[in-house]
Amino acid sequence: MSERAPTVAATGHKNRSIKRLHLDLRNPRLGRPSVDTEAEAMARLLKEFGTKIIGLARSIAEHGLNPTESWAIVHEDNKYVVLEGNRRLVACRLLDNPRKAPDPETAATFERIKRGVRTTGSYLNPSCVEFEHRADARYWIHLKHHGAGSGEGTAAWGPEMVYLDQVNSGSSPVEWNEFWYWLEETYEHDRPLVDLIDQARHDQYTLMERVYTWKVKELLGASFTQPGQISVDVDTEKIKPFIHELITGMLTPQPKDPKAPGAADILVISSRTLNSRDSAAKKLADVWKDTIGDTDVTPTAPTSAGTTSPAQDAGGAEQAPGPSSASSSTAGTGAADNLASRAATEQKKTRSEDGSRTRQPKPRKNDTHLYHGVDRTHMPDRLRKMLKECRQLEIAASPETASVMARVVVEAAADALIKHKNLKPKSKQLTDKLAAVMRHLDPRLDSKEPRRPDLAGTWAAVRTDTADGHFVRDLHNCVHSYQFTAAPEMAERANRLFTPLLNSINTELGNPPTGVVSTSNQNGQA
Repeated sequence: MSERAPTVAATGHKNRSIKRLHLDLRNPRLGRPSVDTEAEAMARLLKEFGTKIIGLARSIAEHGLNPTESWAIVHEDNKYVVLEGNRRLVACRLLDNPRKAPDPETAATFERIKRGVRTTGSYLNPSCVEFEHRADARYWIHLKHHGAGSGEGTAAWGPEMVYLDQVNSGSSPVEWNEFWYWLEETYEHDRPLVDLIDQARHDQYTLMERVYTWKVKELLGASFTQPGQISVDVDTEKIKPFIHELITGMLTPQPKDPKAPGAADILVISSRTLNSRDSAAKKLADVWKDTIGDTDVTPTAPTSAGTTSPAQDAGGAEQAPGPSSASSSTAGTGAADNLASRAATEQKKTRSEDGSRTRQPKPRKNDTHLYHGVDRTHMPDRLRKMLKECRQLEIAASPETASVMARVVVEAAADALIKHKNLKPKSKQLTDKLAAVMRHLDPRLDSKEPRRPDLAGTWAAVRTDTADGHFVRDLHNCVHSYQFTAAPEMAERANRLFTPLLNSINTELGNPPTGVVSTSNQNGQA
């Protein structure tokens, strides 16, 4: 791309009302033939991208607009035209007024979405960057929609990056994904083999789901325990020929002429050759027979070469077993032999820029143990005792208890501050109690310049989760519903959201109590 990046007009970034923004009738998403009116443009976009626009609207209703993406606009023909953000504009318009939909069915869909809106009206005034001329925006729009280019554009995430992001955000590790990393760590002493594994992971990442799930797991006698640890019932050195042949087959392309001499003897492991569970099982069993045969692969020592998920390390993991009986020529080459050495280097590893999976540092107890980072110096005696016990509570090991205590503690702390400062929440609902507490801590939370930006995430959850909201409601169900099942993610989220709030409450409890506080109609409004 040789064109020079133009500068943004002096007007820069500014929030604009969607009532003043207009769809771009020249938007490439509209296709051919061209349209003459915005009503036609909206109908065309809904016809082509209706499902995605509805999904976008649901996301906006729950989370608001993506704060990392401004809309690109230009002032032409005495109106502000949206050059980038047309689907978002349609979603916001119909959230604001579903009756503007071109048909009753779409209108009814947006009416339902609007009734569940948890965000403020921020989507009514999106952040826009104004360009002086349409051509000035073209360079930047091109970067966004034309791929990575030479590095200047946006590179789409591959399946591995998507998986790593999910796990790093709290989702549970998936066994076949983690098998890639088990392979790399188990055979880290064999650089050529690791290079092959690494290449296959980049080129054939999703193929491992069939390979591992349909047969290899059975062949290795593998088991999987959260958080992401794989153990096998075989000697990892004895099965190395099988692993080498397996990975090589995954990297071998299909012969151009399947009938050419010798083509039938080439091992190709692909989605075409593993097109069903039965065919995959047979083919992989044949590879095992050809490489291992009748060799006894029973391990002479424990061979649980565990991996941990990208989201956490071996906090609470088993100690590495002692050396195996491998010969001196291969000392340290088995999985069991390498656990100790890996443990020493794991913390030095980081995730590479290309998204490949490498080891992350051991997580802090502030992240793995409930409210471990909370200062309880000024808390009431009982609350101080509860927080002390929470510090010993590992969330992943006791998700139900952690989720219950997450709610109990934060409500007890809110009650303590409400009494200490004589606050007047709107009701006895937890949402309203937290709203009253947080408005006391920072009366400017709703403004663009809050005094306590460290509480922004907590405030967003409190503000958007009403009595019918999902998070506070689920915390309530953790305590009161015998049918509810709490996942670790719930307590982990509560830990992240409420730790800064609890610290703030502790600090405030250290200040003198307050007499009767005059309240407005806004006090305690979530």
